[in-house]
Amino acid sequence: MENKEKEYKKKGSWNETNLKTAVDLVLTKQMSLRQASVKYDIPKSTLHDKVASLNAGKEVSFVPKMGRFSKTFSPEYEELLVNHVKDLSNRCLPLMKKEFLKLAYDLAVALNIPHRFNCEKSAAGKHFYYDFMARHPDLSLRTPESMSMMRAVGFNKPQVDLFFINLDKLMTLYNFSPSNIYNCDETGVSCVQKHQKVIAPKTVRQVGKLTSAERGKNITILFCMSANGYFIPPFFVFPRQRMNDRLMINAPAQSIAMAQPKGWMNSDFFLQWMKHFTKFSHPSKENPVLLLLDGHSSHKTLDVINFCREHHIHLMSSPPHTTHKLQPLDRTFMKPFKNAYHEQCDMWMRANAGARITDYDIAGLVNGAYTKSSSA
Repeated sequence: MENKEKEYKKKGSWNETNLKTAVDLVLTKQMSLRQASVKYDIPKSTLHDKVASLNAGKEVSFVPKMGRFSKTFSPEYEELLVNHVKDLSNRCLPLMKKEFLKLAYDLAVALNIPHRFNCEKSAAGKHFYYDFMARHPDLSLRTPESMSMMRAVGFNKPQVDLFFINLDKLMTLYNFSPSNIYNCDETGVSCVQKHQKVIAPKTVRQVGKLTSAERGKNITILFCMSANGYFIPPFFVFPRQRMNDRLMINAPAQSIAMAQPKGWMNSDFFLQWMKHFTKFSHPSKENPVLLLLDGHSSHKTLDVINFCREHHIHLMSSPPHTTHKLQPLDRTFMKPFKNAYHEQCDMWMRANAGARITDYDIAGLVNGAYTKSSSA
């Protein structure tokens, strides 16, 4: 005889009408407890509890309850709590899970609402948290990105409005096409990659993964992209005294590189990049180009401004401390590129066991990540 798996009813799967009917039939002795339970698909224990409560003269609710815990807050107060959580997140002050549970407890106490929260810890419990998050799928537990106070204060309506007013004036005056609107931005890469999440046994307390070194040098790369998705070949700045052609082995086609002891972009290098940019963007009096960039000091020297005027390149800088919101490359390209670069480093480490990534491998790794990110 084959063993059949026992089927379990989902909690609260019965409806209010069936429960009332089943209870009435049992109370009037027209049907036994077992018969009513089977016919109306209601757990026998639930039906027994309702009948016993009514026989004892107690008030009974026929509305299904999911599990042991019912909702603590009414829909109005819960909506208030949700809006407060969202408002704090928009102000760059999001709540941690522990802070949220403490807030829920304080709200219940302040409103004198009956609850089953932990009074010793002065916090709501995990059941409340999971039920609350299930009822509000637009909220989730996220890992926040660090943001300085200057960025939080700098990104405000007057600053942003002024930026778009000036942008609108330029667009009206020159009518730039998408192929003539560019955005450039620098980022840094290192031979010490960041790791993605990995699969490992649960019993292992600490999971290790090889990196090339404890600390790595920072190589600056300047990327530039047009509004229609055309990329200017990258510009590298290596932290070295003198440039070596071997550093650009397997680099992206037609990209160029410079050497600087600290690997930083400076005004001379940016002017060199402007010449590189002009070679591929082909600006002219009949076909001017708009270049959006940040307000770094290397972008605003007299030599750069004169060069742009001579070659019909119109520079426009985003307001201070707003690039995390207004810089197109920051919003679309940089994160996929960084993720792809770290993946390339991991693959290189697996393919070259016992070796470490050096400056001479960086260009090739960047090429793989750049090709993947720019064509996505």
